[in-house]
Amino acid sequence: MSTTIRVSEATRARAADLAARTGRQMQVIVDEALAAYDRALFWESFEDGYRQLAADPDEWKAVQAE
Repeated sequence: MSTTIRVSEATRARAADLAARTGRQMQVIVDEALAAYDRALFWESFEDGYRQLAADPDEWKAVQAE
């Protein structure tokens, strides 16, 4: 399934510049950037969960007991 995605001219120009500097296709650069962003969001959510857990003394004790 092919979907047209619109990006700003500035974003397209950035991707084109990176492609020219690295010799890689723009699609590969975009795919990798999205994968990196997805990983960053995952770890941010993971760390937020731990911060919330640590803020609850009873729950934190239960985690430490494991």
